[in-house]
Amino acid sequence: MTKKRTSSADFALLRQQAEEHLNMTPQNHLAFSTSPEEMQRIIHELAVYQIELEMQQDELLQARAELEESLDCYTELYDFAPLGYLTLDREGTIRKVNLTGSKLLGINRSRLKGDRFGRFIATEELPVFNSLLHKVFSTRDHASCEVMLLSNGASSSSADLLPGNADVLHRRTLRLDAVVSNDGQECQVVLSDISMHKQIERENKALLGQLIQARRAESIGEAGGGAFHNFNHQLLDKVIHARIRFAALSYLYSVDQASFVEIKTQIKTTDGNLSVHLRMLESAKYISCDKNIKENKPQSIYHITEKGHDAIISYKECLKAFLGI
Repeated sequence: MTKKRTSSADFALLRQQAEEHLNMTPQNHLAFSTSPEEMQRIIHELAVYQIELEMQQDELLQARAELEESLDCYTELYDFAPLGYLTLDREGTIRKVNLTGSKLLGINRSRLKGDRFGRFIATEELPVFNSLLHKVFSTRDHASCEVMLLSNGASSSSADLLPGNADVLHRRTLRLDAVVSNDGQECQVVLSDISMHKQIERENKALLGQLIQARRAESIGEAGGGAFHNFNHQLLDKVIHARIRFAALSYLYSVDQASFVEIKTQIKTTDGNLSVHLRMLESAKYISCDKNIKENKPQSIYHITEKGHDAIISYKECLKAFLGI
């Protein structure tokens, strides 16, 4: 999206304004010699001054072109970022929103500007959102929260909804990360869709309950002299049940903490694969990551959390139940 403007028209208008300003300004010309030598000197000075102005004009035009190109670049980065971006005022009114944020809310962007963001949040979650606004504007510090969106598209008409998003909001759970602007009148909010992570947590919780029931049933079977095995694959933790994630979490379980390079070396994988799987484990809160500098190089240190510790134990117990050991 390159903006083109007619430079000649701009400078013609500028010249017209300058002439009007000159005519309105009282003239106070000093007497000067009209000798040929003096006139030649003045003409030479004017010619040099004209060339200087033309060079400055070229530099300004080049600078403007570069600024417009940079603006186009950052506009595209803003609109097509993988996360949703919102700008809210103190009342929670949407001032700006990128395309990803519009897609997360399921509403056309033109309809979102000037609307209240709280209108899209489930009623029981509104106190959480209002607390976020109060904190970020009163303390001018970073604040975050998790909220669920309304299941009916915030009572929006079908014309406002994006195609294919008529029932999208009932699946949305968003994490909001907010920071106040420099003038203190607005805050920038990053929207992250954590619906899948929440769904995995609910499924894991349900599967853990089923696993406990299966263990109880197995204990009853063994107490009765029989053998009982449950081969329901849904009992396996979906987060852990992948080669790289299982290997990485098992290694952290044995050493408690390790650097990214150490984990990669131990489980024999690539940087890209390991990064993806570690992020999934971190999203599930099975591991945590600390960033620091060692020998002038950035270093990521990963720790297994209490939740991850319990999850790997449950996963191993589930495998034992499958194997009958």
